[in-house]
Amino acid sequence: MRWAWGLALVAVVGGVACHDTSRSSRFHRKIDGGPGFGPPDAGPTDAGPTDAGPSDAGASDAGVDAGPMDAGSDAGPGDAGLPDAGPRDAGWSGAWEPFGPPLGNEAQVYPAMALEPSGTLLVAYVQLVELPGEVDTELRVVRWSGSAWQQLGPVVTSSSARLPYSAPLFIGLATDGDGRPVLAFGDSGPGASIGAFPLKTWTFDGTAWQQVSVPVSAPQLSGIALARAADGQVRLVLSTGEELRVLVLGASSWTESGPALVHDAGISEPDLAMTADGKPLVAFSAAESPGSFGTLHAFRGSDAGWTDLGLPSPSDDRLLFHTPRIRERADGGAVVAASEWQYDPMDKIQVGVGVPVFALGVGGWSMLDDDGPPGGFALSEPIPGSPVDLLLEDDVPVVVSTGADAGVSLRALAPDGIRPAPVLGGVGAGTLIELLDGGTLVGAVLPVSRDGPVDGGQVQLFHFTGAPAGGAAGLRPPNHARGSMGLSVPGPSAAAGSR
Repeated sequence: MRWAWGLALVAVVGGVACHDTSRSSRFHRKIDGGPGFGPPDAGPTDAGPTDAGPSDAGASDAGVDAGPMDAGSDAGPGDAGLPDAGPRDAGWSGAWEPFGPPLGNEAQVYPAMALEPSGTLLVAYVQLVELPGEVDTELRVVRWSGSAWQQLGPVVTSSSARLPYSAPLFIGLATDGDGRPVLAFGDSGPGASIGAFPLKTWTFDGTAWQQVSVPVSAPQLSGIALARAADGQVRLVLSTGEELRVLVLGASSWTESGPALVHDAGISEPDLAMTADGKPLVAFSAAESPGSFGTLHAFRGSDAGWTDLGLPSPSDDRLLFHTPRIRERADGGAVVAASEWQYDPMDKIQVGVGVPVFALGVGGWSMLDDDGPPGGFALSEPIPGSPVDLLLEDDVPVVVSTGADAGVSLRALAPDGIRPAPVLGGVGAGTLIELLDGGTLVGAVLPVSRDGPVDGGQVQLFHFTGAPAGGAAGLRPPNHARGSMGLSVPGPSAAAGSR
């Protein structure tokens, strides 16, 4: 089981939920000095160095508290352990409901999700399986049949080597234009090509997972991301300390696409989005490794090089940014979200500050929100305690994050105001996906114990059945009576229900 910086973090984060005046003054205002987006092929800029140093926030050791389960089981979820969803505030009505039975045993990373061309959902997850005398870490992928999870091929990879708790796992899942699942997985231990889980990628041929070698070796892996471009080909970005590379997957091999992005302060936890004209958009924290200090950055790539989009990241000697996310707007702009933390040198822990959400338009950068729950002590991908994910629904940002009590917060940042869904307390959320009909699913981790920290439980998907009263400007109308923020969710209603 992986703990997120120990129990001390729980009390500290819970005590700093309010922002100070200087931070609140940034909320909902235009940020001066940020450039607007220009032509896609604007010339590259020089990514100058910033000062970044490692943090001392080590994770604590914890044992395995649960036995194995069959990940491919068709059994119902039983008691999903759903806590109270809290008051129905901010004009929302509806309820959280589980989507299908839970998966795995002790999750080691938040689930990755992707859709096949038919709209069928795929989920990749990493679990611990306790065997007599050993504990195995396994990577599995399942497909939703409409009534149960079906395992896609055998276990993709496994290891009985005990991973350092300070070495996060990175996982990515996508499908290409032909519907072929593509999977990437690795750990951040010493070496991108050695260790318990060296970086590997696979494609699924309908029966088994076929490994595709990655033509990059480096002394360190600090993040990966997968995305499908308009041409149907999947791109992989991987950061190795100070370099970020973009690879494109052909029929059976990866080839490098465009020049590498070099940033002297480091590139940590990169996220990738592909623009409509086939250019990569990346966001990352300027740090040598996950969990180090560094500002937030966004770049656009082209055959000529990389253009710094001038993201106006908050800057402080002790600020850290985890799980940055980037998406392209229909007008060619971008939206970036991340989890913002501050390192406390006295107690040597990280304290959640907020979830800043930035939008890049013709007039430059604006801050849409920075008051979201900043992450708590739940498991996340890949840094414990700071899960954030982002999608755009008709250019309206929808953000999921996990608060100090591991409560899931889902917010639509509509033009006429922020529309939060009721908080689902007691679970940790980290991933979002939009179904073909517009339904939004949240990938989460259930607690091992309702009385203890939320860490290492089963993977559970949730959807919220409801919408803001009166609708929300900029959000598409509902397709069905049951929807999430004006969006519908097909499929099961889990036996456990919601309460």
